[in-house]
Amino acid sequence: MDTFILGTAGHIDHGKSSLIKALTGIETDRLEEEKRRGISIVLGYAVMYFSSGISVGIIDVPGHAKFIKTMVSGSTGMDGVLLTIAADDGIMAQTREHLLILKLLGIGLIIPVLTKIDMVSGEIISRRETEIKDFLKSYGYNEASENISKVSIKSGAGIAELKNEIEKTVKKYTLHASEKPVPTKVFLPIDRIISLKGFGTILAGTLKYGSFSAGDEIQIMPSGLTARIKSIESHNKAVETAHKSMRISVNVPSIKKENVKLGDVISLKDSLTKSNSIFAKVFYDFENKKDLKSHILLSFMTGGASVNSNIIILNGKKRISPGEYSYALFKLNGKISTMSKERFIVRDTGAGRTIGGGVIIDPMFNCGYNEPLKNLYEGMVSDNFENAVYSFICAGDTLGDAGNLEDIYKKLNLGYPDFMATVAELKNGGRIITDNKNKFAFTKEYFDEGKALLIKIINENLKNENGGAKKGLSKQELFVIFSQNFNKSNAYYLNNKRDVEIKFSGLFDIIIDDLLSKKEILYNAGNIFPKGFEDKTSGTLVPAEYAEITEKIEKLLKSSGNSVPDYAELEKRINAGKKILNFILGLMVKQFKIVKINNNIYYPKEQIDDIKSKLDDFFKKKERLEPKDMKEIAGVSRKYAIPLLEYFDNTAYTLKKGDYRIKNPK
Repeated sequence: MDTFILGTAGHIDHGKSSLIKALTGIETDRLEEEKRRGISIVLGYAVMYFSSGISVGIIDVPGHAKFIKTMVSGSTGMDGVLLTIAADDGIMAQTREHLLILKLLGIGLIIPVLTKIDMVSGEIISRRETEIKDFLKSYGYNEASENISKVSIKSGAGIAELKNEIEKTVKKYTLHASEKPVPTKVFLPIDRIISLKGFGTILAGTLKYGSFSAGDEIQIMPSGLTARIKSIESHNKAVETAHKSMRISVNVPSIKKENVKLGDVISLKDSLTKSNSIFAKVFYDFENKKDLKSHILLSFMTGGASVNSNIIILNGKKRISPGEYSYALFKLNGKISTMSKERFIVRDTGAGRTIGGGVIIDPMFNCGYNEPLKNLYEGMVSDNFENAVYSFICAGDTLGDAGNLEDIYKKLNLGYPDFMATVAELKNGGRIITDNKNKFAFTKEYFDEGKALLIKIINENLKNENGGAKKGLSKQELFVIFSQNFNKSNAYYLNNKRDVEIKFSGLFDIIIDDLLSKKEILYNAGNIFPKGFEDKTSGTLVPAEYAEITEKIEKLLKSSGNSVPDYAELEKRINAGKKILNFILGLMVKQFKIVKINNNIYYPKEQIDDIKSKLDDFFKKKERLEPKDMKEIAGVSRKYAIPLLEYFDNTAYTLKKGDYRIKNPK
């Protein structure tokens, strides 16, 4: 990594902007009001270049309490922070709140800077150093407490040493950062929106993860607007490709400025979800004076987004005491786009202060909650890609989500290639089962449970009162019984019929395909039978008075090769009436003497077996089966080729892909 984002934090008038100017020569307070009032109001930007090749982008954030939202927005994407504390004032209110926010946002690298040392005595400087060390340690920043830089903007004392400290710290951070897995999904929270004559709309922010280039198509979420990037700049220099931790602006002339909001996110098309229901692990700061209860109105801030929220605390006591963690559901007053593992803070809207924050687990929580599943929730935010993906799939099994891989992908911080590679690894390792289109995924244990239930249903529902076999069940009949019985104890399923149908249709289809491919069940005449059913029914006798008609049907079907007489021709040639013909055809199908292709076409079973054998030979040489190939293999016209193709689709021997088929890999 050759780019690093360093932010500022600290109380108002503790020298943040002046420090940046001393380090870079750049004035970050650019607004007339900022210069007049002597305070930062909006985010400011600068850059430092080192001979080692490292470039450090600097984001200057406001210190005033009124601009905490801006401070949080600017902190998104920061790799580290210069924490300024004035020697004359010491640690102040916003110093404490800023450090809490940095801790909650997961920013681990802090460079403490004691400013204005020219204004106090050596004794006070020494006292301030002790206070700062204790302060940093109280929030877990033990390493940062060991090296406090001391500077004077007025005299220039300590500035050169601070530059060296920044370069050394960034190098060390870069070395350790390369050892960790890095999220790969493009994620850029927007913190500046401008419109320039001759250019159109320009959107700016810090690219937190991923990379993209000029000419790429992006999507702005949660609105869903798409646009083609005309150009990219970083610190006023044109770049072809933007990478993680770069401060960039993108020119998207097709987008109107008024259609974008601060806090919207730039990502690749169809890679993020939008939601107003966030499941998270929240820390309630130890400096709070009373317990936090459910249904309190809070301000929820993540990335550049800030929205009012109702908190629902998900633990046994329904409240969080100061210094404790808990799982919670945040019901937002508007939809945002974020990802699993993103950090957030919450502020008390009445008191106007930060009270806690934490990590987002599921950015679109639409399933049940189960208190004992803490290991599963922790797995969903694991740094290990396989653990995170598996945990989301497992959550779908356990809590009632649909097991839809597209939905899971949109929640995670993985780019699509990495996500699908992880799914493939889990599948090859036998931990998950997916359908052939990789649309649904379930854990192997969940699949086995469903498979056992479905086999039991098929066997039990094919017995009449005397224990003999009866007509098979259609797939739809089976699905209804299956969905009513699988995990029926979970109240979530009983109250969310649509989600049940989505979830179980995916699992059901995977199990049916697996059972058919392994010949553990049989499919004939539109119905499903258990394994061994053919043997049980082969002895079923056709009534003697219909034996002659049965023999005549067999001869007619075999007399024309694979261009068998259709139903109308059979009815005309048999001349026994529809009722009798349907009865005999049904018996012959049940005995597996003939195969029902559709309501109009029947084949002798041995002819279907012969066609299937020829298809096996075909697929050894070619991957794609087209209608013209079936015509040639079976020696038939299109009238028969299309129904035959559909039959082999229905029996899961082939899979339809557009206007051709492939052999089912299972």
